[in-house]
Amino acid sequence: MRSTTVRRAALIGLLTMATCAPAAQADDDPAAAAAAPAAGGGGTPVATMTAPAAPAADTTTAAAPKVSETQTVKLTRAQTKSVQRRAKVKADGSLGSRTRKALKRYQAKKRLVPTGKPNLQTLKAMKLAFAVKIEQQLVAKQRSAQPVQSSVAGYVFPIQGPWQWGGVNTHFGDRGGEHEGIDLFAECGTPLVAASSGTVKERKFQSAAGNYLVITGTPSGEDQVYAHLKTPSPLSIGDAVTAGSPVGVVGDTGNADGCHLHFELWTTGGWYSGGHPRDARKDLISWGGVPSSTR
Repeated sequence: MRSTTVRRAALIGLLTMATCAPAAQADDDPAAAAAAPAAGGGGTPVATMTAPAAPAADTTTAAAPKVSETQTVKLTRAQTKSVQRRAKVKADGSLGSRTRKALKRYQAKKRLVPTGKPNLQTLKAMKLAFAVKIEQQLVAKQRSAQPVQSSVAGYVFPIQGPWQWGGVNTHFGDRGGEHEGIDLFAECGTPLVAASSGTVKERKFQSAAGNYLVITGTPSGEDQVYAHLKTPSPLSIGDAVTAGSPVGVVGDTGNADGCHLHFELWTTGGWYSGGHPRDARKDLISWGGVPSSTR
């Protein structure tokens, strides 16, 4: 009897130890946790390391620039007639005083801004089909007016509109080495901006360069030259600029064959003050220069 009682007590003790043993903790020993089977011998780990969830894909897209819906828009004669019919005035295709008064009454009645002139807000209220096309044109114009951002921090492409590389004798080193810049062709009047921050070093007219501007103190330490501007730059010597600051518009002043920007980069030391011109083509490409076509 005594031996049976002893064996029974020993067995109860072993069972008690087994059930009270702590489970392996993943935070303390991941390998032990993965190897430790759960009670019942199913082979499933007591605790496992859970891989972090993959981040959600970024589905955001660049928002289209906002346009003012109350700015006056230009209409064709046929479009003007459509507006006149909606405003209940004689449809003669001419935006005269009677039409403007009728438009103002219509806008007031619809609780629109009473400008008395055709605008996107009014065209939408009239449910005219060509309102969509006009809005697209306004967005495109707004987008073209925004600085083109480059892949190089602190720089933007200087021409804010369609452009193309020039042909023979328009690249750096052409004309027997006398061409110290590179020509980028665009329509006269296309906006030009500073490619980077800096300070206006020179602003003059010269028979060959026409209206030109020189910016110094750029991030690279080089001087930038913008030549053949249609009109003198609105900037003055000593003015500070940032990347994207307006500097003028494309022109053909001076000795220029067609509307274009003649752009130069001068190494440290600067423009005719110790530096020397170098080919800016690769820089212009890295600043976001993508030609609209080839010349």
